[in-house]
This record gives sequence, structure tokens and C-alpha cells, in this order.
Amino acid sequence: MTGSRSAVGFAAPAVMPGTDLRRSVQLLEAELGPGDFSALPELPQRGHHGTLLGRSVTQLAELYAELTSYGWRLVQRPGADHLRATTRLSADVDTLADVRGERQETGNAEPGPLRVEILGPVSLAARLHLPQGEKILIDHGARRDLAASLAAGLQAHCEHILSSIRPPALEVTVCEPEYHRVRRGAVPTVSGYQQIRSLGRDETRALVTEVLNALRAAGVDSVVLDTGRPVTAEQVEDFFSRSRSGASTAVDGFVLPVHRAEAADWERAAELAEAGARLQASLLRPTGSEALPEVSALAQRVSGPWQALGMPLFSLEAFTLTPISTGERDQFAQLTEPAALRATTRVRDAASALTDQMRA
Repeated sequence: MTGSRSAVGFAAPAVMPGTDLRRSVQLLEAELGPGDFSALPELPQRGHHGTLLGRSVTQLAELYAELTSYGWRLVQRPGADHLRATTRLSADVDTLADVRGERQETGNAEPGPLRVEILGPVSLAARLHLPQGEKILIDHGARRDLAASLAAGLQAHCEHILSSIRPPALEVTVCEPEYHRVRRGAVPTVSGYQQIRSLGRDETRALVTEVLNALRAAGVDSVVLDTGRPVTAEQVEDFFSRSRSGASTAVDGFVLPVHRAEAADWERAAELAEAGARLQASLLRPTGSEALPEVSALAQRVSGPWQALGMPLFSLEAFTLTPISTGERDQFAQLTEPAALRATTRVRDAASALTDQMRA
């Protein structure tokens, strides 16, 4: 964690509808209270170059990619697609820095901590293609080279964010939406007729750990892993531990999508909280048709299972609430802008309600 606290945190969503990044950042920043995490939001409606995958392509060191009919594929040298994605990401960082600086200059608010989301190496290997068209996931050497390239590029990217935006704390959420499918051998080949064989636990751990080490080297304050599902016992063993001195290895915590969490998942979350982990609870499963729950109902999605385990209210401080996990990014981006902002405000208010419960 970035420090002790006595409140339930809130993190703005890292994806938004629309095509105007400045407007999205301004709207999100206006919703934040002291200590809340702002975001460098992805706007998928701007096209492939500004998506999480498009941003990841620009973060590779000495590897380049171009768009094809089936997605991004590696190429020998940077072309127009690479330049466009790189320029867009750099401009996005500058825009966020400008908006935060303007708010500080006008006395609206002191800049708070920043949370950025990146696509992890396992999922990137499942979504990025080799020059001949097959997915990188199919080739052991290519997977290894991709992880090394991503690690080096992310270190430079985070250093750029720290120097340009200068947040009081930087948290990185490593999104691994394909992690479970990769481990099960459920990722299809580019033809769709076969499945790529599963990756072993040792390799997936090594790929992710290489990126985590690079983030630490860049000066990132905390790292959270988001697979779009509740954390498994295997992932806890592989990516979280605390030494007796309190030093962290790998990640500081995990995202918990509450709509997917069962009793055993809450028990594991409680064990993690007692071990000092950060828990980022995603409260919504946006469909566009479901009515947005009231603040009290959203707060109950966390406090209910927590208290059922006999956990004390003060231990809710382990939680940061956020609207969605990596598994709901696409659905959230398809909401209207007012709907996305209402969802953001409602989850922020749920965090405040839980904080009030803690302090009552």
C-alpha cells in the first residue's frame, strides 16, 4: 500500500465512452474527493490506436506492430499505425497532466493519487499476432521476448508519467483478462478451429513477474492484479506474499469483482486483508438495461459478505471501490456519457457510505 488510511478508497474508471479525452478527464477529476485515485482513461470509441491493446503496442521496447484485418501483428519496423498509437498515448499523458495542473492552479483541488491500467504479458501474448498471423501465445521464444520488451517499455512509460504528471502516488493495475483462458488452454488459434495449448504455471508466473519487477524499478508505489475474476489460491501463492520485515514481493493486492465472488472468494479476500493486501472491489456489471443500484445497495455488496465473515468494520479500509474490473471494460465503454458518470458517482458515494460505517 501507499500508506496507512482510515477510509474506504475510490478509484475512477480507467475506461470511458466518448472520443474527447480532455472532456472525459475533466469530468472524472470533478468527481474525485481527497485521496481518490484519478485515471488515464481509455476511450475505445476513438479507434484501435487508443485502446488498452493499442496503448500496449506503443509500450513495447524495440518491438513494433501494425493493424490488420484480424488485429495487431508484429512487424520489422515502426509504421503509420505505431506512430499514431505512440503519438496518441503521449498526448493523453500530457492532457491528463494539463487538466490536473489547471485544477490545482485554480484552487479546485490538490492533485490526488493516480491509477493507470496496463495489459499484462500473458493477455498481450493472447491478443497480439506474430508477423505470419498466428498469436504470439503459440511461440515460447516470442512470449519470452514480448514480456522482456513490455517490461522495458512499461518502465519507461511509468517514469514518463511520474515526471510529467507528478502524482503523489502512482498505482498500476495489471490487467490480465485472458489469464484464466491461457492457463486452461482455451484461447483459440487465429483460424478459430483449434485451441492453443495451455501455459504452465511456472511460465505464466515468470512472464508476469518480469513486468512487475520493471514496474517496481520505475518507482511505482503499488501494483494490483486484475484478471476479471476473484483471485485464486494459485495466484495468491504466485503473486502475493509478505516477508517478516513487511516488504512486498510482486503485487500489493488484487481486484475483486463482487458480482462473481462466492463465499470462498470472500474468505480468501479476508485472509489477504489480514495479511496487508489491497483489495480493489469492482461493484458493477454494466449492461445498459439494468437500473443502477442505490448507494446503500452498492455498499451492502461489500459490507454484507464482509460482516458475514465476522470481519471488523475497521478492516474495510483494505478496500478501494471502483465501478468495473477488466472483465467489464467493453460494456462500460458502451454506456452513454451521463450513464458512465452516474455509475462513477454512485460507486464513489458507496465508498463514502462504507467509510461512515467504519467511523460510526
